[in-house]
Amino acid sequence: MKSKIAFWILTIVSSIIVVYILVNTVVQPVFTKNPLPKVIVRTTGEKEKGGKGEIKPDEDTISPSEGSGNSKEAWSKFIENRKKEVLLQSRLTLANEDSMYLVLDLVKNVAILEIKGISLHECPIVKATISNSIKSYPSDGLLNWMAEPFSVKHIEATIPKIQFIEKIAPKDTLEANKMVVEPTLARLGDVCIVMDFDRNLRLVIGQSEQPDEEGAKLISALRKKYNKIEISRSINSLTKFNREPVKPQIEIVLPKSDATIFYKALPLNPRMILRM
Repeated sequence: MKSKIAFWILTIVSSIIVVYILVNTVVQPVFTKNPLPKVIVRTTGEKEKGGKGEIKPDEDTISPSEGSGNSKEAWSKFIENRKKEVLLQSRLTLANEDSMYLVLDLVKNVAILEIKGISLHECPIVKATISNSIKSYPSDGLLNWMAEPFSVKHIEATIPKIQFIEKIAPKDTLEANKMVVEPTLARLGDVCIVMDFDRNLRLVIGQSEQPDEEGAKLISALRKKYNKIEISRSINSLTKFNREPVKPQIEIVLPKSDATIFYKALPLNPRMILRM
């Protein structure tokens, strides 16, 4: 009798331990994604020296837990003002560069293509989906995470970056005069773009229009490729009990023409300003 009780107690304890490990290494990372990394950015004084350091809050930074006079409304207003300040500072930083960059404003739901602070193209975001780890992250930590422009580390898309039109040169002038019909432009392919930035961020850009059969296959293949990576990480975590970081993800849907413009106009290694 005692051996049976001991057996069931041992079984229950072992099951609880196994469930706890699975929840922490597989289930929780899958549903909540991965915590945002602590951001290392340059302060004003260190930028002049060329060094790097961790961003520090201002001396007058407040928190909702400090004093009875600081209400949640005051804290929210303070954070919003700091977000506007960070946005302007990031725009000022990229205004000193000669490359185009992307401004993703999830407050106004617009995506903007800019250069030196001048808007070149702007379009509304049809739909935006944000990972739980970003939405539930503390506002002060989120502010630190967005403190500087993001730099892309890897980019992949279903459409080519540059398209070429092949035109056969005529042999002589008489033959050239007969060529009154110009070559037709290449077909505008269906768009799905995956951008992996530094600071553990992934941006997925999709189109609002329904893709054709060929485009649907390309989009499905691209999405399955990244889904398989996450599934393999989850499976490996079952044996190693140490799941690799999952990228917090922002997915936006744009009109097909606008998504194509952004992808083709941005440089090979674009930078992005994020406002939330």
